[in-house]
Amino acid sequence: MKFDSIQYVRALAALLVVFYHEAVYLQRLRGASYLHDLVGGRPGVYGVIAFFIVSGYLMADIAPKYRPATFIAHRIIRIYPAYWFCVALAAFYFIGLWYLTRPNADYVPSITGMLLRSGNPIELLRLTLVPMVFPDYPLGIEWTLLYETTFYVIIFTVSLLGALKFLPYLALVWLGVVVFLSIGYPASQAGWTQPTLLSVPLFSLNAAFIMGIFGPSLIQYRWKPLWTILGGLAIVALEAFFPTNGSTIQISAGIFCVVLGLVALEKAGQLPSNPALVRLGGWSYAMYLVHVPVLLGTFKLMGQASAVLMFATGLFLTLVVSALVGSIDVAGYYFLKRWIDKYPKIHTWIAAAFIVMFFTFGIVGLYKN
Repeated sequence: MKFDSIQYVRALAALLVVFYHEAVYLQRLRGASYLHDLVGGRPGVYGVIAFFIVSGYLMADIAPKYRPATFIAHRIIRIYPAYWFCVALAAFYFIGLWYLTRPNADYVPSITGMLLRSGNPIELLRLTLVPMVFPDYPLGIEWTLLYETTFYVIIFTVSLLGALKFLPYLALVWLGVVVFLSIGYPASQAGWTQPTLLSVPLFSLNAAFIMGIFGPSLIQYRWKPLWTILGGLAIVALEAFFPTNGSTIQISAGIFCVVLGLVALEKAGQLPSNPALVRLGGWSYAMYLVHVPVLLGTFKLMGQASAVLMFATGLFLTLVVSALVGSIDVAGYYFLKRWIDKYPKIHTWIAAAFIVMFFTFGIVGLYKN
C-alpha cells in the first residue's frame, strides 16, 4: 500500500537537506554565514534521519513480499541508474560552469576531480556506493547512500536466511548495540561520514533505519495521531536544547514518532490532501542527488547578488531540475522494474553480482587505508 504520508515525509526531508546546503554554500561562496550560524547542521541531520526512517519502514514492509534476490535487484535498479545518470549530468554541467566562471572557478570540480580526485583509478570505486573510506564523492552527498546500500544488504541477508519473521527482534538487538556504543563509547562514533564495511552498521545514524523497521508492526496498534506527532516534535526539540552523546538516537526516536503519527493520521482518513507534496516526494531522490550541483552553480553565477535572492533562486531552480530529473528517474525505475520482472533469473544474477561486488570492494576498503 502506498502512503501519501510517506511521500510527505520524503518531500520535507529533501527540502530540509536542500535548506542546509543552501546555508552552507551561501556561507562559502557569498560569505553570508548568518543562516548557517542560526541553524547549524540540524536541518541536514533531520532530513537524512527522516529518509533513513522511511527506508527502514518501507524495507521492513516490502522485504517479506519478495524473494531475497528480487528484493535486492529492485533496490539496485532504484538507486544506481539514477545516481550514475546524475553523476554524468553533473560532470557535463560542471564543464560548462567552469568555462562560465573562470578564472574564479573555485569550488567547481573538473571531471577528473569528480571521478579521479587523486588520479588513482581506485577513486572510481566511489561510484559503487560501497563503504570504502573515501573523503569525498562526485555529488557531495553520497556518504549517506553508503548507509542505504549497507542496510539493503543487511535486509537481504536476513531474508536469505529465512529470518524476516525475527527482523524486529534482530533490530532490537542492533539498536541495543548502537545505543551502548553511542552512549558508553562516544569515541566509536568518530568518522561516521567515512565508514568502512565493518564500522558502518555501528554508527548511531542506523538508529533511524532500526526504528523504521518497527513501523509496520507498531502501526497496527491504535495511535492518537496528533499526540504522537506532537510527542515526536517535543522529543526533537528537547534534544536541540539538551544535546547528549545519544542525540542522534533521540532525534531518530522523535522523527519516527512524527512519521508514525502521520501514517496513523492517514489510516484514520484525517491526513489533508496535498498532491504537490506527494509528487515532490516522488522526486525526492532526484532532488537529493542534484541539489548540490544546482546550488553551487546558481550561487557561483549570481556572484554578489543579495543572499535572499540567491537563496530563493537556488530553491526554485532545485525544484525545477528535481521535477525534470525526478520524472525521468521514476519512469526509468518502473521501466527497468517491469523489464527485469519478466525474467526472474535476472534477479538472481543481479543479486549475486552485487553482493560479490559489495563485499569484495568493502574488504578492499579495509586494507587500502
